[in-house]
Amino acid sequence: MDNLDQIEEHGFAIREYILDAATVAWCCELLEAARHNDNSENVTNSSGTYGLRNLTDVVPQFADIVRLPAVADLVESVAGQGAFMVRATLFDKTPSANWGVFWHQDLSIAVEEKHDAEGFVAWTRKAGVACVQPPVELMQQVLAVRLHLDDCTADNGALKVLPGTHRLARMSTAEAERQQRQVQGVVCEVRAGGALLMRPLLLHASSPMEVVSSRRVIHIEFANFELSSPLRWKYRIPCRAIRDSAGSSD
Repeated sequence: MDNLDQIEEHGFAIREYILDAATVAWCCELLEAARHNDNSENVTNSSGTYGLRNLTDVVPQFADIVRLPAVADLVESVAGQGAFMVRATLFDKTPSANWGVFWHQDLSIAVEEKHDAEGFVAWTRKAGVACVQPPVELMQQVLAVRLHLDDCTADNGALKVLPGTHRLARMSTAEAERQQRQVQGVVCEVRAGGALLMRPLLLHASSPMEVVSSRRVIHIEFANFELSSPLRWKYRIPCRAIRDSAGSSD
């Protein structure tokens, strides 16, 4: 089953060997420096920083991730040619910043600024960026790619998903709870350098880690459609154009 078919049927797919060891090490070095800076994008608790929002603002070099042929090809296999990155976030689960996340859907996108528009609801601001829930038919087209910088197992907080629930659109709390009872969850174990592709509307969760390790994941969202004017994406980094220009320099 190819990437698109698997995503359409199950809502997720796991692909190994997307980033090589040198690229993983480069990402880790950049993140280690960035997470100790005093950034408004830091996501913190009493234990310290466990995430970075707006990752390409904090570490502009991370825009280069979508220039990698393996990443661009992976994204385009689902989102099609012309797809672009619309947001990137680091999740850094460690023994000192160890958390669990209940079953939920990702419902919002990042936009340039707030404008009233039909079907766009629940406006918020996160780390200074306007976020909004778009119409379901748009959110169903967004693709999330989670690039793993560490081996991710059931013991260190791998993502759990409920296959097929992405087809149920935006769920009420009661419907989400019903799906939890009826659908068998899958633990998405991924090796360092591998990727988990998923639809944001897929119900997903994670548990606190049970072993002493790190679980660093770069969560990147992609789209292949424009927003209705005057709304604009906050971030818009094309995969194909960047990939092609990078390839022409070889």
